[in-house]
Amino acid sequence: MAQSKLGRNAFTVQESVNMDSFTEWYYQVLALSDDADSTYITSERPAKKIVLYATPGAASTLEAGDVMSITINGSAGTGQKLLIDLGDLPFTITGILMTSLNCELTTGEGADDTVALMSFH
Repeated sequence: MAQSKLGRNAFTVQESVNMDSFTEWYYQVLALSDDADSTYITSERPAKKIVLYATPGAASTLEAGDVMSITINGSAGTGQKLLIDLGDLPFTITGILMTSLNCELTTGEGADDTVALMSFH
C-alpha cells in the first residue's frame, strides 16, 4: 500500500509549479493575547496559502486601528515580521511555502482578541 507523502515532495513537478493545487485545508482560531503559533503549518506540512480573518461569532474587541504582527518561516524573536492593520482583514498570503506562522497583537489590547486562520496545503 502506498504511503502518502507530505511536505515539498507530496506533489508532482506540475503540481508544485501550480501553487493553486491543494490537497488539504485546516481551520484554527488563534488567541492574540499571547504569541499564537499555528499547529497545522509545519515543515512536514507547509502551507501554500493562508487567509486570516475576524473570528465569526467571537466576543472580540478587535478594532480597525489595532495592529497584528505575523512571522512566517521563523520564530517570533528572530524572523521578519509583517505588520497588518486589523481593519484590513481578511488578509491573504499566497505564492510561498510557509513552514511556520506566528501571530501576535502589537497594538491594542483585550484578553478575548482572536483571529481565524484557514491554511491550505
